[in-house]
Amino acid sequence: MAWVLALLALPLGTAAASAHPLGNFTVNHFTRVSVGAEAIAVHYVLDLAEIPTLQETQSGAVEGIATRLADALSLSVDGVAVHPTLRSSTVERLAGQAGLATLRVTVDLAAPAARDGARIEYRDATYPRRIGWHAVVFSGSVRDATVGADDPTNELRSYPTDPAVAPPDVTAAAATVDLAASMTPAAGLGGVARFAIDAGADTLASYLRSASVDLGSLAAALLVAMALGALHALGPGHGKAMVAAYLVGSRGTAGQAVVLGTTVTVTHTLGVYALGAVTLVAAQYVLPERLYPVLGVLSGVLVVAIGLGLLRTRMRSMRSHPDHGHEHGDGPGQHRHDVRPVGMRGMLALGVSGGLLPCPTALVVLLAAVSFHNILLGMVLVAAFSVGLAIVLTGIGLVFVFGQRALRGHRVLSRFGGSAIVRMLPALSAAAITVAGLVIAVGAVRGLA
Repeated sequence: MAWVLALLALPLGTAAASAHPLGNFTVNHFTRVSVGAEAIAVHYVLDLAEIPTLQETQSGAVEGIATRLADALSLSVDGVAVHPTLRSSTVERLAGQAGLATLRVTVDLAAPAARDGARIEYRDATYPRRIGWHAVVFSGSVRDATVGADDPTNELRSYPTDPAVAPPDVTAAAATVDLAASMTPAAGLGGVARFAIDAGADTLASYLRSASVDLGSLAAALLVAMALGALHALGPGHGKAMVAAYLVGSRGTAGQAVVLGTTVTVTHTLGVYALGAVTLVAAQYVLPERLYPVLGVLSGVLVVAIGLGLLRTRMRSMRSHPDHGHEHGDGPGQHRHDVRPVGMRGMLALGVSGGLLPCPTALVVLLAAVSFHNILLGMVLVAAFSVGLAIVLTGIGLVFVFGQRALRGHRVLSRFGGSAIVRMLPALSAAAITVAGLVIAVGAVRGLA
């Protein structure tokens, strides 16, 4: 019964998780520098998402983390370095997605008070180049601060719900001591937890923890994984427009739709395995959150190249055969000018581009399997996830394939086969593929930035 409820909850869980698709990668840190007449207090908070928490745990870096963080925080007064004293620290493991933990560390430092009019400079050198929410605020007896006093996240416990609010990347700030002034923070704005919980991924994680060998439970787990993959494919992007445009423009066959879906499955599965290996083994050389947008750029560039190649071929064909790509008549003597099909190489390239970008949910499931020492089963569930994704893409492709055949067989609609729009459809579909690739590439470049 629990598995049935999990399946029914999948749409809700997936919708929640999609609010922050890269939340599992983030390393978030916040500092409040409070300046008073008696001391300068530095309150630092670190919020590690599931993937960096797993990396730190496996490397043994959690032990002694507060001291290492304190050493990476620097303070100077009028250009002279000040060495704050570590007063207290806490390290908490909190429940995250798919049974993985997140890590919250607080560090409190104190330094002697500075004279009135002194210039205080603070720098946070913890976790450079990692993506996330990075903020510094000043409060107390200061003026001319380079940052404000407000913290909308309640010390990284919640985050603004407005998607237009970009995470800040502030790791240094300065202010002038003014004992007659008072810079006070405003009340925190309402927000939501950074790490949305995916009910489906948590269901798979519970199965990974149980290591059950019951065939019924295994079948249910595979079904949940496939459903997650299918729901993921129904979200924005994921190659649906490219598959449809290709099959419409080339008068694709059912076999081509299956080949595209199969290629997406294999590519997506291998991509998740590779990114998982990087996350666990080579993170000190390649940050997974930096690799993810690189894969997006490669996927977009590949799609653009395919689209431009198709567009050139189809425009050349239209110039050589003005009546190319349509049918004449509906009697025994009817004839048809077929659009030149794309070779297997181009079709495979399109499938690879559709599956090149691994889904964060599938990656989290794989890492949960590593954490629970059930790697083989995790790999099987990731493969099932990819199969669900491919079933949706293949199904969309088949709908377009058979839909075109039905339209061509309709006596009334088939008369429009010689219209200008129909003749231009192959070129228009190639242009649509090119535009889709540009959207993917530009979005990934913004992620790199």
